[in-house]
Amino acid sequence: MNERAASPAPPMPTFFDGYTPLPGAYDEAQRAEGVARPNWSAFCDGFHQIGIDEFSRRWGQAQRLIRDNGLAYSAHADPDEKPRPWELDPLPLLIDQHEWATVSAALEQRARLLNLVLADLYGPQTILERGLCPAELVLGNPLFLRPCHGQKPVENSWLTFYAADLARAPDGGWWVLADRTEAPSGAGYALENRIVMSRMLPDLFRRCGVQRLAGYFIAVQKRLLQLAQSRTDNPHVVLLSQGSQHPNYFEDSYLARYLGYTLAESGDLGLRSGQVMLRTLSGLTPVDVILRRPNSGDSDPLNFPDGAALGAAGLLQACLGGSVAVANPLGSGLVESPVFMAFLPRLCVELLGEELKMPGVATWWCGDEVSRKYVLEHLGDLVIKRAFRDRGREFQMNVALNRMSKKELKERIQAQPQAYVAQEMVARSSIPTFSGNKIRPSRLALRAFVVGNEDGYEIMPGGLARVSSELESLELSVVSGELSKDVWIMGGAPINPPTLLPRNDQAIELRRHGADLPSRVADNILWLGRQMERADASARLLRATALRIGGEDIACGGSELPVLLRTLAAQGHIEPGFVLDGYRDSLPAIEKSLPAAVFDESLPSSLRSIVNEIVRLAGSARDRLSLDSWRIVRHIDEEFRPQRPGKLDLTDVLSATNRLVLDMSALAGMVMESMTRAQAFRFLDLGRRMERACQINGLIRHALVGPLEIDTLLLQAVLEISDSLMTYRARYLANINLAAVLDLVLTDESNPRSMAYQFVALEKLVDELPRDMATPGYGPEQKAAMNLLHTIRMVDVSNIAVLHHLGEHHHLEELLNHVDKQIPELTDAISRKYLIHSESSKFSTSPPH
Repeated sequence: MNERAASPAPPMPTFFDGYTPLPGAYDEAQRAEGVARPNWSAFCDGFHQIGIDEFSRRWGQAQRLIRDNGLAYSAHADPDEKPRPWELDPLPLLIDQHEWATVSAALEQRARLLNLVLADLYGPQTILERGLCPAELVLGNPLFLRPCHGQKPVENSWLTFYAADLARAPDGGWWVLADRTEAPSGAGYALENRIVMSRMLPDLFRRCGVQRLAGYFIAVQKRLLQLAQSRTDNPHVVLLSQGSQHPNYFEDSYLARYLGYTLAESGDLGLRSGQVMLRTLSGLTPVDVILRRPNSGDSDPLNFPDGAALGAAGLLQACLGGSVAVANPLGSGLVESPVFMAFLPRLCVELLGEELKMPGVATWWCGDEVSRKYVLEHLGDLVIKRAFRDRGREFQMNVALNRMSKKELKERIQAQPQAYVAQEMVARSSIPTFSGNKIRPSRLALRAFVVGNEDGYEIMPGGLARVSSELESLELSVVSGELSKDVWIMGGAPINPPTLLPRNDQAIELRRHGADLPSRVADNILWLGRQMERADASARLLRATALRIGGEDIACGGSELPVLLRTLAAQGHIEPGFVLDGYRDSLPAIEKSLPAAVFDESLPSSLRSIVNEIVRLAGSARDRLSLDSWRIVRHIDEEFRPQRPGKLDLTDVLSATNRLVLDMSALAGMVMESMTRAQAFRFLDLGRRMERACQINGLIRHALVGPLEIDTLLLQAVLEISDSLMTYRARYLANINLAAVLDLVLTDESNPRSMAYQFVALEKLVDELPRDMATPGYGPEQKAAMNLLHTIRMVDVSNIAVLHHLGEHHHLEELLNHVDKQIPELTDAISRKYLIHSESSKFSTSPPH
């Protein structure tokens, strides 16, 4: 790849003073004489005008954007491990458009070649008959899935998506180090990197004429629609994720939102009469195209029982029958095995009549006697790998191989030569990275992305670059290394930005409801709503208790403190022994125990654990929440932590709970003001209303049922925790009366914090859920909601208060017990009807009349 002739390149900006490229490697930014390479000239000029101080300020803002967006790789991958944030370097990888055109042509050729290889090996297998490839590399390869033989994808397209891991040789040429044909990841991270960088350096971005990425994603949308073969006017495309616990879940949810597809997991899919169906609130909805992220062997537990159950049982039969198209088809990971690198040059000549336009890293298969002899003679100069790829484990296996002694390695190869390959050691290029306001050299890895189209393949004008100071770490995966970089393909002229938005003159069907909500997502959203209310109620209770333990307020130190401690113990926030006379003295003082318990993540019912659950549930429904809502969730996660770990006291509890109450109010406000009143909103609000009613019930039970004396301070605490104190004072001034308190927090339908208000809202929300409008009468969930509202409307709080003062506490207790029984009945009725589907149903998504 020769650089174009250009005017003398300027020296690197003073910011690069002291930067020294790595020896023996091609440097992406500058030549050996210390001047900028031609494709860096415009960037260096613009960088000089911005200046280091302004650049650092913008970079600080960009880092906050990454943090606020929650961009992370290992989010929710391990419950015991904190999410690892996605690290972006502010200095992009710059590649000239003419050089990238040469790279693109080579990748387009390689994609066509690998598509032909897959089509033949899963079809007539003429490659094996002609001896172009040893049969044991296919028939003995665990990635060759025999049930997939004979599969005929739409237009014989085995590679809808393809990615190549590239490195630059010391002479400046590019090598292919690995082919990714199973379910290539990283395109979503490349897009997020681009969004951050284009906002950070907009003027410089335009000056360099950077080619946009949106055209690639438009091609993705077009290709997936083509795979549907016009089965419907508006095909249903599903992005099948490996689940919210998988490290790639952020990218999956990000792409699903960006492309406008339904994000699904294995539990969302099922087969009926050979058709893949999506389980939604409205029943089972046919799926036309699946954008697959799990490995082929994990996508169909019926045909591949040894794999993880991350797809749908019988998915392969649906593919063979043509009722659904899968991108990439099951079995396409076969040619990811390193052993094929040794045979691709010959296959390219035989199948395409061309030489490979871009060489792969030199590879020797040890099953060939001549190659094996060469490998054994040069063990110290080569990298030994397993011949067949094992996604997720190959890195550790290959590292173990290359840590063996030469003698042990030689014995291993001679014992099973067909299982190993050797590859040339790659000296990756170096590139400047920004670290602590200084520039240092790092090694570079680049993943390029390819998508099929009607004429062949289209290459993303950019990619995902990763950098590391260690060569070895970059061999792990696309997300290995220390930092990522945006990749700028510099066009040299302003480019009209493509867009994913439809044209203004394009006809579109007007709707008042969105796509069907998967039942799993509805369940997660419902519980997200419940945990939001649980966090808010717990924070208010803990705040009120902390104030009364150590405060000097006039409202502190009365009979309410033992009651609040009893409520905390009943909810699992503190040890029950704190409210038992025989055990209290043996425990540490409550003012010392309470702060630690609030932030104790090992305690399932602690407030910190509730916040963790909010973050987990919000992450699992990420594609259904607005970006601002997600930012609030991330803010809550970051802020609700002890400011002084190991030195906690009641002031930490007060400060943290104050912040949490405000943040939960912000999240609830964002939901109420921004979410369309569709299925996702209804289930979130259902969860909130159910939990708020439960929290009110529990507060009244533990505070007002049982004590012989109900004084003003206790009633005031109940009003404070239920966020109704100001309303009460506006009505009754300082005269606090049990009947008035019960009316405000139980039966007042105008008070958003009352139980009655929640039941009115629940009845309305349940009525708006999808149902079969042809079925007469009310459903079980409607009856349960109406029963709750009827129960609370029939309450005579004045009579209950009079009887309560006379010592007859059972009337209030029976009411609370009745509500305690009815709320789970409503939850169960909703779950049975909407959250579990075993057969097709005929619910209408139209709003009720």
